[in-house]
Amino acid sequence: MAAGSAIAITVLFRFLVLVQNQVTAHQTYFMVFASYIAPLALLIIPFTDTWDFEAVQKVTSIEHPTYNLSIYTPFTGFSNIGSPQFLSATFILSIGAYGIPLGCLLLTRKVLVLIRFHSHMSDRTKKQAQTLIHGLIVQSMLPFFCYIPSFTGYVFSQSTGRELLLCEHLILASSAFPGLVDPFISCYFIVPYRQAVLEFVLPKRQSRITTVISNSTSGYN
Repeated sequence: MAAGSAIAITVLFRFLVLVQNQVTAHQTYFMVFASYIAPLALLIIPFTDTWDFEAVQKVTSIEHPTYNLSIYTPFTGFSNIGSPQFLSATFILSIGAYGIPLGCLLLTRKVLVLIRFHSHMSDRTKKQAQTLIHGLIVQSMLPFFCYIPSFTGYVFSQSTGRELLLCEHLILASSAFPGLVDPFISCYFIVPYRQAVLEFVLPKRQSRITTVISNSTSGYN
């Protein structure tokens, strides 16, 4: 949820820059503040519900009779997943899982159109801005493959009572995958980052490219 909010704010920031030509400090503070509302609500809301750890342990032992739970006792949990608190938390998660990726994709499409027809941008600036937006699109697509399947499996299990072992085992890996991939996406789609990485990994190749560009440029002088 926090990662999705960060991506959404980045896309919104780029959109406001193109529409308003600048983003005020108050707008920036508001966007940063708004990005923390949903994650904090998800952390706080479940703890406002009633706790019954004994009931949780009893239900767990009944639903998983083949598991050796003695090594985990005493363990905690929330017994009433149908309470208003948990339903509201699930609703917030559904907005983050489904709404943020779709909203980001629609907004990035508008941003690309604005960049294409922006009259005060040079072709080079437009190309760099488009590359950055393409990176944001890739980051926006990650929840479709990481968050949405696991969250859909969670909703299915809670509504039908059937277990989906694949989702249970992959939820940690799928949740951590965007954090693993995001740095590589940033290094590829943000041109200064890409150049810095290439200079570090392939310094000789970059020096040859710089020499060729310098010679070509001097030929026109």
